Amino acid sequence: MKKVLVLEIVNTDRTQKLYLWVIPHSPFSLSYIHSIYLEPASEEFEVAEGEEIILKGVSTKSPAVAHYYGFEDGRAYYPVNHRMKTLALRLSMSNPQTLCYGNQKISLQEIGEKGDRLEVRVVRMALVHYLLSRISLKEN
Repeated sequence: MKKVLVLEIVNTDRTQKLYLWVIPHSPFSLSYIHSIYLEPASEEFEVAEGEEIILKGVSTKSPAVAHYYGFEDGRAYYPVNHRMKTLALRLSMSNPQTLCYGNQKISLQEIGEKGDRLEVRVVRMALVHYLLSRISLKEN
């Protein structure tokens, strides 16, 4: 059975899931308004071959947001290069968070309520299961 690499976004507080077909070394990003400083920020990631996610860097023009993440030198982009199996986050109580992959922009609020916990990971999935997930998503 043919398997494909997908970015799986799971709402751990509900039963909702979203899948994006990805290829190794492809970039994606998460853009949001920082919940404390109310300034825009973006985290840039890469899909790694070993079913991992690599945080490649953080972008912000806000010195306060940069300081929150431990960056001190006032640049707009901070390279990171941190590998992880799972990216965990909460849906914002007030501002939307957007995941961008290729030409797709997905509001994470589509798969949950304010405060819900999400986990993002790279998994291998049977092609037929991926295609069925896309059909059921369109029906809902």
